[in-house]
Amino acid sequence: MDKNINELHSKFTEYGRHAKEWQRKCALLLSDVDKFEVWKKKGFESIYEYAAKLAGMNHGQVDESLRIYRKIENKPALLEVAEKKGLYAVKPVATIATEETQEYWAKYAKEMRKHELETFVRDFRNQEMQISDKTSDEQKLKTLVMNLKPEIAIKLQKINGGDWNELMEKFIKLYEENLNKELEKEKPEQVKNTSRHIPQDIQNHVLKRSHGKCEFPSCNKNYDHLHHINRYASDKVHDPDQIVALCEAHHALAHRGLIDNEDGPRAKWKIAKDPDMTSLNWFIDRQVALYRRP
Repeated sequence: MDKNINELHSKFTEYGRHAKEWQRKCALLLSDVDKFEVWKKKGFESIYEYAAKLAGMNHGQVDESLRIYRKIENKPALLEVAEKKGLYAVKPVATIATEETQEYWAKYAKEMRKHELETFVRDFRNQEMQISDKTSDEQKLKTLVMNLKPEIAIKLQKINGGDWNELMEKFIKLYEENLNKELEKEKPEQVKNTSRHIPQDIQNHVLKRSHGKCEFPSCNKNYDHLHHINRYASDKVHDPDQIVALCEAHHALAHRGLIDNEDGPRAKWKIAKDPDMTSLNWFIDRQVALYRRP
């Protein structure tokens, strides 16, 4: 019975993989199908009916495929990636890439997984906006809705003086100062050993400091990895000051050398446009990547 189940699962998985591959190929043809009205000449009511009946694509997939293709049709480097990985692989860079920068973005679209590329593009774009200083003060502000007990809301209204930003800055500063004092007092000693396993007390310290969130400044995702800033392979040390909590995407970007000032204060971390190929971390990460490559 188990053998039959495994065979069925294996076949279904294989057929599904091929189905996805052929659907990606169909998506790449949609622009020309639409341009030459192939659907009309073959007796279909619309391109949506054509794509649904012949490729199992829904209305949203058709629209998105056409939108992405039109963004990259004059960018051969991105088209090449799309032909190998599908249109959705280049979706994150479709609006940021220009004819001049297409080679740069195609390189990362080819190498990165979709969620990693989305994070890289988002952080890169945010940094560019800050540098150009084109974002108005109104756009920079974020709205945060808080559900407060009535008595707490009344107290806040009495002491805020009309400037909520100033009040929250004071609260956050006071909170962080108290937390840092507590963390410093409880901080475990660094451990040097031959095991990659991070001691539990050091894990607990890092997660308390990070609140279980990614420590990249602009990220609020839950953490997925505890990351050694000074790579463990270089010194075999678990130092609580050199271990950070990162989400899946920022962990991957760190190991690509794309976090600038990684060995500096976390608050000053930024996305690097290119890795520093002279750094020891970059060399170690490349060796590990080559070792793991199938």
